[in-house]
Amino acid sequence: MNTSAMGNKMRNTQPRRGSIADIDAALRSLWSEFHQDVSGGHTVMRACMSNLIIYCDTKEEAALIGKEIPAIVDIHPARVLLLIGNGQPKKGNAESNVSIYYTELNSGWQVCAERIDAIVTTEAVDRLPSIARSHLIGDLPITLWWASRLPPPDAGDIFFQLAELANQIIYDNMGWANPAKGVASTTRWVAAQQDSKVVHNLAWRRIAGWRKLIGQVLDPQTAPDALNSLNSIEIEHGPHALAMTWVLVGWLASRLQWKAVDGKRLSDSELVWRFQHQQQDIKVVAKRRPEGEPLLYRLLFDWSRAEQPGRICFERLDHDRIGIDETMSTVPPRVFSAQIPSRSALISAQLAHRSREKIFEEALKASNSMSAVFQK
Repeated sequence: MNTSAMGNKMRNTQPRRGSIADIDAALRSLWSEFHQDVSGGHTVMRACMSNLIIYCDTKEEAALIGKEIPAIVDIHPARVLLLIGNGQPKKGNAESNVSIYYTELNSGWQVCAERIDAIVTTEAVDRLPSIARSHLIGDLPITLWWASRLPPPDAGDIFFQLAELANQIIYDNMGWANPAKGVASTTRWVAAQQDSKVVHNLAWRRIAGWRKLIGQVLDPQTAPDALNSLNSIEIEHGPHALAMTWVLVGWLASRLQWKAVDGKRLSDSELVWRFQHQQQDIKVVAKRRPEGEPLLYRLLFDWSRAEQPGRICFERLDHDRIGIDETMSTVPPRVFSAQIPSRSALISAQLAHRSREKIFEEALKASNSMSAVFQK
């Protein structure tokens, strides 16, 4: 059997191409050949903790996800169903690729994933839910990773049918063409789920370091009255990171009980919101840098009064650190460890969670209120 290395530990078998109807036969054949190749008294352990359905709608995104799957299943073994809409099958309107991911242990071999790719044309995309349903492992949790650039509810039937199969839905609002519309529609859908499903936005984990840092540095014991006296926040973010910025501001608004009263687009790269809390006006400006990565780069909090300045400016220094800019701050400069996690790390970490996060959902509700007052 031909195999290819996938990093220092993880390997995968050569993908077996065939029709959708050939998937089960291809899996049996791969298992049989794998057992023959590693025979000689070695143990083969099949590790599988859940089903992971991944939907994407371009072959380019599928190629990126394919590179991330080994890191995901190394931490969280799963049967992976990669569904590719708008694909380009070699023959007809649908085809499959089947492979196995495995790693060597001291006592033998561990199979960490069975990967099934279902590639269909635009005309056949409605077949994907039934393909996924037919190849799930029973009695194991099911997670849907919605990797399309379309906000989940805006994609229509394909999303709703796949979501019906899942116990947990993971989506990512990075790169949404219309963040205001996407936040509004997605938040309404999340609220309608009540306690039936776990829904998670990768942006929530991406801003975890920022949330922790803001909570520590602006804690009332560290900076008395800073949070209660805030009058403005300026945020600089990179391209495709506005929706993530939106979630961060929504988190602040929900935790500090701000009410969104106004929102405007000042230019193609700058938005402003106005909030109120106990007769206090808070202005939040979000500016997009002309180039860079989809990250938060700079946050300036200002709680100055007439004769008492109060400011703190956080700035991302590199992929591992966030610092306090002493030239823009009235607090001592410091540097904090804040490594940017990979997408695969975010996914594998979330796969282990099986309960809803109320603080996240409250942040989503506040984000929706921000979109409701936004003037297009």
